[in-house]
Amino acid sequence: MNKKRLRLWGAADIGEGFIATVSNTYFSLFLTDVAMLPLGYVSIIMLITSIYDFIIAPIAGGIIAAVKPMKWGRLRSWLLICPPVAAIFFTFSYIPLSSAILSTLFIILTFFIAKGAYNISWAANLSLIGVIAQTPEERTKLTSQRMAGFNIGKLASGYITPLLAAAFAGVVGSKFSYAPMLMLAGIVLISGQLVHFWASKGYEQEKSSDVEQSAEDETVGLKEMFMALATNPQLLITVLIDLTSNMQSFLLPALATYYYKYVAQNTNLMALHMLLTGFGGLAGSLLVRSMGNKIKDHRKFLLIAYASIALLLFSCRFAAYTPVIFLAINVVCQIFTGTTQPLELQLYMDNVIYHKYKTGVDANSFIMSLSNMPVKFATILKSIIIPFVLMSAGYTAGAEPTPALQQGIINAYTIIPALIPVLGFIMLKFFYKLNRDEVIRMKKELETKEAKQ
Repeated sequence: MNKKRLRLWGAADIGEGFIATVSNTYFSLFLTDVAMLPLGYVSIIMLITSIYDFIIAPIAGGIIAAVKPMKWGRLRSWLLICPPVAAIFFTFSYIPLSSAILSTLFIILTFFIAKGAYNISWAANLSLIGVIAQTPEERTKLTSQRMAGFNIGKLASGYITPLLAAAFAGVVGSKFSYAPMLMLAGIVLISGQLVHFWASKGYEQEKSSDVEQSAEDETVGLKEMFMALATNPQLLITVLIDLTSNMQSFLLPALATYYYKYVAQNTNLMALHMLLTGFGGLAGSLLVRSMGNKIKDHRKFLLIAYASIALLLFSCRFAAYTPVIFLAINVVCQIFTGTTQPLELQLYMDNVIYHKYKTGVDANSFIMSLSNMPVKFATILKSIIIPFVLMSAGYTAGAEPTPALQQGIINAYTIIPALIPVLGFIMLKFFYKLNRDEVIRMKKELETKEAKQ
């Protein structure tokens, strides 16, 4: 492994995190308050695009495997081809047209193309780790660099997007303020993928026989996903539990854009909110890493974290008209949410051991790839919840905020998200049966059996 070149691994993930945050957090606000689309149309756009994303994400690896390898390799070629397509069409999807119907159709079409290209390059980028890394230690290092890059992109995007959108509004008008922002995000995406294209030079030629298998191992089709969930109840429960942190990550930032505009009535605080909560989430994940072996039972830790998250989110309603306290509570909440994400992955690892113990088959890559499902489920649920909440509160784009609208946004922020960790708590406490001692016992028996072979 060329350590000098691979020090820059994670650069592509900065671009992925950047563009994913812009398109996830500010998409609904753009549709309602910039494109000024009726809520019915907004609901259609968000639901259709999120379902499409759910479908295209797991089959992206299959597309890569099915297409004949191009000039620069089966995986590396997509790092050149897809990012420019994604950048261009993501930018187009943030340009409203003259009528609501035309805008709706245009946004859906351009989003389909952009998200398809994004998911294919994402799958290729992920699969390259399996080609480059020769040992588990190298794989872990590249994966950690990948996650660090994604978090950097997420933090940077969350902070500067509202600031730059406001700046662009003064230059090109509010109607087109987000398009230059997506253009900038696209440039970051393309630049990062070019770094990975350069850093991975030579690996596919050296291990060409492994490339296609790597792409297949790192991705999984919808049919296989649902079959695995249907035949393994504990895996299905794990996916439902994992929705807890994913819903917080996708729903809360999108609702926060409406909170700061219509309740706090201070949009300048949105950038600070995204920055501080982003650091909170990162601090939580680093806290778990530093505690290491001190966390003897990740299940018990998660139960405490879920209860804390639910209480903190519900308490936000009592500080809704005091933005500073509201923000402080959210930062603490995100610290707890950050601690849950690494530990939820431990639940999937428990399932890997359980599956191998029961069937004798090592399905590590397959089961771990299922951890991508809650992300897509969370996006679909977000696309349903936000339009529903706005409709129920009598939202009208551009109108002065009414007490009913403000209370509706407060309820949406403090009740629905608070119920999600409660669901995670119930599923983990009463339905998840893979306790720590049983998993340790199964792992030891497997190791003993393998040692005798």
